[in-house]
Amino acid sequence: MTAATGRLADLLDRVDRLLVVRGPSVTQQEVLGVCVRPGLQVGLSDVPGRPPPDAPDGVLLVVRDRMELRRVVGACQSLPGSPRLGCVLLDSDRPPLTAGRPGWPAVLSVVAESSPVCFTFVELAAPLRMGHLTADLARRSTPRHLMSPGWPVLALDRGSPQMWTPGDPLSVVGRPEEIHDLSGDYPADVVVTDGSCGARDQAQGRSAREHHVLGSLPRALHLAAPMTWSDYHEQGAERSDRQLAAEQGLALGGVDSQLVNPQGFRRRAAGPVHALTAVPEAPHLCRVECDDGPVLVDTRHGPGERDLTRLRTLRGVHVDWQGATGPRDYARLVVALAMAGVPLTCDPAPTWARAQLHPDLLAATAGRTDLDDPMAREVRSILARRAALTRHSADAWRRRVAEATGAAGPAAPRVSVLLPTRRPDLLGFALRQVARQRGVELELVLATHGHEPDQRLLAEVRESASLQVTAVTAPADEPFGSLLNLAAGAATGDLLLKMDDDDWYGPHFVADLLLARGYSGADVTGTPPEFTYVEALDLTVRRKDATESFRPVVAGGTMLVTRECLTAVGGFRRMRRYVDAGLLQGVLAAGGSVYRTHGHSYLLRRGGSGHTWDPGLGYFVSRSRTAEQWRGFRPSVLLEADDADRPAASAQPTRERSVR
Repeated sequence: MTAATGRLADLLDRVDRLLVVRGPSVTQQEVLGVCVRPGLQVGLSDVPGRPPPDAPDGVLLVVRDRMELRRVVGACQSLPGSPRLGCVLLDSDRPPLTAGRPGWPAVLSVVAESSPVCFTFVELAAPLRMGHLTADLARRSTPRHLMSPGWPVLALDRGSPQMWTPGDPLSVVGRPEEIHDLSGDYPADVVVTDGSCGARDQAQGRSAREHHVLGSLPRALHLAAPMTWSDYHEQGAERSDRQLAAEQGLALGGVDSQLVNPQGFRRRAAGPVHALTAVPEAPHLCRVECDDGPVLVDTRHGPGERDLTRLRTLRGVHVDWQGATGPRDYARLVVALAMAGVPLTCDPAPTWARAQLHPDLLAATAGRTDLDDPMAREVRSILARRAALTRHSADAWRRRVAEATGAAGPAAPRVSVLLPTRRPDLLGFALRQVARQRGVELELVLATHGHEPDQRLLAEVRESASLQVTAVTAPADEPFGSLLNLAAGAATGDLLLKMDDDDWYGPHFVADLLLARGYSGADVTGTPPEFTYVEALDLTVRRKDATESFRPVVAGGTMLVTRECLTAVGGFRRMRRYVDAGLLQGVLAAGGSVYRTHGHSYLLRRGGSGHTWDPGLGYFVSRSRTAEQWRGFRPSVLLEADDADRPAASAQPTRERSVR
């Protein structure tokens, strides 16, 4: 027995009647490996909808890792309460912690260990429902302060864990008769089933014409039963493909972007490109070779935390569309790898894959592109992760469920762009950078410093981009921070984004910031000045700045901040210079977080003068800070630069690299 197992065993020895609950991917034997005296052991997929009349003296939840912990939040809401509650994470070294919540019984003790067995055990002054602890532990396992996926509330079959929505304590997870029960005050808005419920179960409770709280009855989304490869071939490939296409990928469920995302992406990976291959002796597994041994991924549940950490050491993974228990499981695995930023190459996608995966994702992973070039490799990763996060994440899946059933879904956030400028000659250029943004809902607050804006240009952008534009003006001697506060006060959006008047922005710049904010939960999201055009030298440099990570600094022209956060720190400081740095300093001092996403959709312009932060040109071309340099104007291909906005000093495109 290991020391950690012994510590856990000592805690459980004090529990007379212990209930051990297994997560969907955990076996009985694995429970015995960490818990010598498991008491009553039950799988979470088989838990009854109502707690037993005799509450146990202790409840222990055993899950695979933080991903599964978030997946089971809804299913744990029906577990009984106890004054002794614990959680074991078999494949993690980060035990989730809790300090209690308002309204809970007093927490008497918390024991948490990370190695060799990762667990958290809590003793309270009175019984607490296990579902409450599970939700709190899941919430604390990610950066987000609040954990709610929004509306609609979903009812999901307990026997189909692959469809459970991650981090969703409001979801109703139960047996068929329970999820269709309309007798309570808070039924689900949409009942999602995947073939395990018969017609009789679906009809139960439908004699009523309306619900006394909701008004209308819950919507129903009925998907076909999970299809194995045997099912696929028995009913014929053509018929099976039509069935998959009719579901439009909804049967895949959603992948948890809170933990499956590009954080930790490596720009340079030493490992080779290895193939994702089938494991004939275990059809539910897929295999990828790594230097330290194979990664075996259970396709029924997707890659775990440790799997993704190891796969990121590779230059890429090649997908040949062979393996898994069925087409849904395989497609879901491809989505997860793409969302995690693992660079993918693929054989031509079969019809069953094209039926389930969005065309943007298939286009971003198609072919056997050479991944030896770090720049091309990262561009490929960004395109694939963008498509997967936008189309197949848990949040995207919930929006599509709402659209498919006519239920009220979560509203997309509205972004107010704060665009300060003291240079009238750059106004047209700056307005075009805002107007070219795609896939987002924007308003523009133009803040002119010491001059009135050209109303003709404002009218043109209002008409051409259907953009709401508000203009505010401050005298030239007004501190820059005051000008930004004036703009923030005029904004009506949910989020505020500061953009600069002389920098270049790709059409997906704002959309990518919103994706990064979603999976990071950061108070401020931005990019580093990874790509910089040094105008005086007609030189483009790429810095070595870390991306897809929490860092204390982002480029001032890329700061996306929540209105709540800006208000909490008192707005922008009344400073003439270094206003961006002042805001970041205030956010960090207040306990907030700053996250950097990739920098390929942003290009900083460094002119000769007129900057509020000016360390000198040597700072931008220093070999210690730059990874690559090119002569001329050389933005990333993801910037999709318009020739009309090319700098005058570099009139013609050039592919010439400088000598490094």
